[in-house]
Amino acid sequence: MTERSAQTMHKPEFWGSGIYRISKVLIGPASLEAKLAHVMKALSEVMPMRRGAIVVLNAGGEPEMIATLGIEQSSQGARCIPAKPAIDRIVAKGAPLVVPDTCKSDLFQAELQASCPTTFVGVPMKADRETLGTLWLDRAKDGGTRIQFEEEVRFLSMIANLAARAVRLHRHQSRDGQPIVGGEGACKTSSGERELPEPAPQRPTKIEWIVGGSPALKKVVESVKVVATTNSSVLLRGESGTGKEFFAKAIHELSPRRKKPFVKLNCAALSAGVLESELFGHEKGAFTGAISQRAGRFELAHGGTLLLDEIGEISPAFQAKLLRVLQEGELERVGGTKTLKVDVRLICATNRDLEMAVADGEFRADLYYRINVVPLFLPPLRERSGDIPRLANVFLERFNRENNRDLAFAPAALEVLSECSFPGNVRELENCVRRTATLARSGTIVPSDFSCLKDQCRSSMLWKIADRPLAANTLNGSIESPVSLGYSNGPAGLTMAPHLTDRELLINAMDKAGWVQAKAARILGLTPRQVGYALRRHRIQLKKI
Repeated sequence: MTERSAQTMHKPEFWGSGIYRISKVLIGPASLEAKLAHVMKALSEVMPMRRGAIVVLNAGGEPEMIATLGIEQSSQGARCIPAKPAIDRIVAKGAPLVVPDTCKSDLFQAELQASCPTTFVGVPMKADRETLGTLWLDRAKDGGTRIQFEEEVRFLSMIANLAARAVRLHRHQSRDGQPIVGGEGACKTSSGERELPEPAPQRPTKIEWIVGGSPALKKVVESVKVVATTNSSVLLRGESGTGKEFFAKAIHELSPRRKKPFVKLNCAALSAGVLESELFGHEKGAFTGAISQRAGRFELAHGGTLLLDEIGEISPAFQAKLLRVLQEGELERVGGTKTLKVDVRLICATNRDLEMAVADGEFRADLYYRINVVPLFLPPLRERSGDIPRLANVFLERFNRENNRDLAFAPAALEVLSECSFPGNVRELENCVRRTATLARSGTIVPSDFSCLKDQCRSSMLWKIADRPLAANTLNGSIESPVSLGYSNGPAGLTMAPHLTDRELLINAMDKAGWVQAKAARILGLTPRQVGYALRRHRIQLKKI
């Protein structure tokens, strides 16, 4: 590795993409060893390193190498562990260890003397304050600064803690009958018989409000069942309308906190001042209109689960206040001085590219690391088309109950629905079913009842492939490139239909963004100021949702 590439890889903006890839690897279906091996490989691509290892403590508390990079396995196997004195110190103190020059440390005289001079950086792998192992790396001595080492330790600690969560989840799974390396999950008695762990309390396993049987959905549901048994923070990722709130409810109902409150809040719908009052509460007289003391959502969710939807839309100033609560578990109501302790399991949801927001300085990296402990990626409806008929029937049954009707789909009608892409996902499918059922002329819904087959479906203009691309738009009074609404239906993606006017284009984007100008600006590839100007120019009244 050249000196220039090593310096480039030191930059924190490269670490966001690394932690994103590592998060996806750790929640995948592979074995624990394979996951941790991928972690080391991904780590080597964003950090300068000569070699490194993930060392996990077995049932007896002894370190065993699970994943390595640049280390040759000797005939002694896992028992021959490089840098073992340093690893023992990290485990004993539960704290990181940085040795700028290993030649000057007694900890490395036995193992690393031949490779001097090198720099060693090691961090503990912790899950809920329990040290499960260590993550370490070394490299040729490069004269790193104190600030550089602090940044590296902070980044490596995040990776190590994510790996520790994966180890703990793997051990929970092994108690349900799956094997685990090192024989953990069961111990032997003096007579040599296996002694099984105590059975965990029975919790509900069926998620009735999530409908579908596609492989993409089943994979997420299985991850939800595993994640729910812990107190780890969860970040639900996915397009708008994929049902992030329903998955958050599933995590709560399958968790030990299911008998406590499940509280939710949409962060995008509130200003920073109102959001602070909603989350932290306020004292009487804290501001105009505060006629009584009010508990915030954190207090209301004490002992239970708090869902913060659209977490990517909160302002940088409020991000710092939220981070303190998440780190300390303490808060003060607006206008108050009393510190309140809260115990809340946090679930966040977003359809925004947080990694890009961190790189652009719009979202704090430390808050990103705090909420992105276990990311779950929800599949769009176009990746689970086999679920569309089942969902459509559920929505139609709901419509029938609410309106005292007895409608049913003809098989051909369900085929029409299955061929649609539905970029608005489950929400758009439900709207389509309700619209069609409302206008149906008989007790059976047939293909001719659908608006899209009569060229009357306005929402289809957002996703149907245009015969020719939109050449320009003049939302801000200047020529722009074709506007993409963020939908994708294959490698080429989709563009707006060319016959839409600028006013319609703007209204469609605002509708999709829930009438939040900042979100509409990202959809249109403009700035919020340009969108505001275009709204005034077209005399479009803002809607309050």
